[in-house]
Amino acid sequence: MRLFIDSSVFLKLLLDEPGADKAKEILEMVEESKVLGYITPMVLEEISFKLIFAKASELLDTKNVWRIREALRLDDGVRSKCVELLRSFRNYIEYLLIKGLRVEYVTYDDWLRAFNIIEKYGLLPADAIHVAVALRVRASAIATFDEDFKAVKEIKIVP
Repeated sequence: MRLFIDSSVFLKLLLDEPGADKAKEILEMVEESKVLGYITPMVLEEISFKLIFAKASELLDTKNVWRIREALRLDDGVRSKCVELLRSFRNYIEYLLIKGLRVEYVTYDDWLRAFNIIEKYGLLPADAIHVAVALRVRASAIATFDEDFKAVKEIKIVP
């Protein structure tokens, strides 16, 4: 079985949010080579951004994106802790790559196909590109906690 994995699955688990148990089950299927998981560099960027934002928010006690950006540039301590978290995430991704995760590049054709998906279902561009890639790699489903994907008829959505 091929499964496209949205950033929300990783984030539920890594940020210990409600649904983390279900996210863990999905990622364990990849770890156990029960499914072939697919992500894109866009998924990695989404996760990295949210991990940095969460860690910096915690350290600085703010959700102000401008304050966080400034601290990342100017505060070695904040930057160091954020990079440490990203290293842990990178190590987990590298482990999954050995087990059954594939990083699939986004093509120009995926981007073009996303236009139709946006028009048909009203998804945001990144989500539409995720659907386009999932369809191209012939994924059986998209694993996501994002309700917007449920409108898409061409592919199954789990959990």
